[in-house]
Amino acid sequence: MPQRIIANHESEVPFLKRVGVIGGMGQWATLDILNRIFRASVDFPVPQYGNRGYPPMDIRMVNKAPMILNSDGSYPDALEPSPTLLEAAKFVGKNSDFLICTSNTAHIFAKEIEKAAGKPLLSLVDVAIQEAKRRNCRRVGVMAIGVTLREGLFQGPLKKIGVESVLLPVELGYKLDEEGIYPVQQGGDPQEFSKVACDAIDYLRGEGVDGIILGCTEIPLLLGDKANESDIINPSQLIAEAVISKVLEI
Repeated sequence: MPQRIIANHESEVPFLKRVGVIGGMGQWATLDILNRIFRASVDFPVPQYGNRGYPPMDIRMVNKAPMILNSDGSYPDALEPSPTLLEAAKFVGKNSDFLICTSNTAHIFAKEIEKAAGKPLLSLVDVAIQEAKRRNCRRVGVMAIGVTLREGLFQGPLKKIGVESVLLPVELGYKLDEEGIYPVQQGGDPQEFSKVACDAIDYLRGEGVDGIILGCTEIPLLLGDKANESDIINPSQLIAEAVISKVLEI
């Protein structure tokens, strides 16, 4: 366990860059990532003096899908970012030094987010791929659903670094969405709905993968402490640590 550093005066706390956070999509996963950032501030460790040792943030919570949907709520073949997403990017980009977005799916529009914000996006996808490369993974399970999976958000970058993606069977992926992720987004107790996420982990391990990317930010909530197991690649934790590294850059 890292030792906290307690400063004697606020002048001992280093300058910290401002983070723009596009949150929501869903809300509980956003809170989880924010909590991980605050925890990483202490564990990194950043000298603490009252409330001074945490990065300043501008946060915009989005309670709509990140893309324009069909009238029946389905995904169109050609995806376009929603005006709400781009408005949020513009809002948090005004005063921040860089952005994060707490939804994996919204990273389909990473370029559009950066353009709207006028600031760089520190990517959940990128930190996961970098971690798979650092671990010298060869076969990685991708726990992702829906349009995130359809657009190859993780599979494409993994292929570029020579890593094979192993996906969940369609039925199990559907169950993960309907019986795990959605209930958590709607405020359900993650422990009550954790079984399907554990089943998905067991399936991928049975396929002989050497790493598992948690490709939806609700999944760490479903897994609890299991999200810390050695073969898990957890973008929510990785982005928190990357944020603290970034805010300390001169």
